[in-house]
Amino acid sequence: MNNRGSIRPFHGRLDFAPFVGVLFLMLPLLLFHTSMVFKPGIEVDITLPESSQHTSVNDPSLAVAVDASGILYFRGLILRDELISLQVSEEQENFPLAELLVNRRPDLDHNIVRRSVEQGRVRVNGQLARLDDQLKAGQQVELELPSTELLRPQIVQVIEQGGKEPKEISLLIQADKAVQ
Repeated sequence: MNNRGSIRPFHGRLDFAPFVGVLFLMLPLLLFHTSMVFKPGIEVDITLPESSQHTSVNDPSLAVAVDASGILYFRGLILRDELISLQVSEEQENFPLAELLVNRRPDLDHNIVRRSVEQGRVRVNGQLARLDDQLKAGQQVELELPSTELLRPQIVQVIEQGGKEPKEISLLIQADKAVQ
């Protein structure tokens, strides 16, 4: 056999002793890898007490969810911003603005109307309204009501139906990660 260049055939013995030594050194590392990893902290085994409170409608908490686009969800309902548009009738002429809105919409109260007027969300014939405005027949009243204002009366109503006070109930707000 004619070998050219730097290639030389191997004529000696292949010794497996170094390979076996490395294998015996690596074997414990591979077998006990999980027990050798550092776990931060102290491992404690605690048995938690069982609660006598059952999860049901009577729980002293209510949940409100908010998604990434700012839409509120309460008890399976979607609450969106609402535009309330009312025409002043002749019987309601000279009524104060708050009285007209509260009489026509039972879910509104004087505080909601007052806050809405202060924040510039109430218009009479396209002009910003004031609380002391006296209304005339035929005028158009528009109230922009955000979903947060619609949520409060519904929560209070649910609490009162359960025979509890608002102070006794926890309000849980679940928000999407994108909500700021």
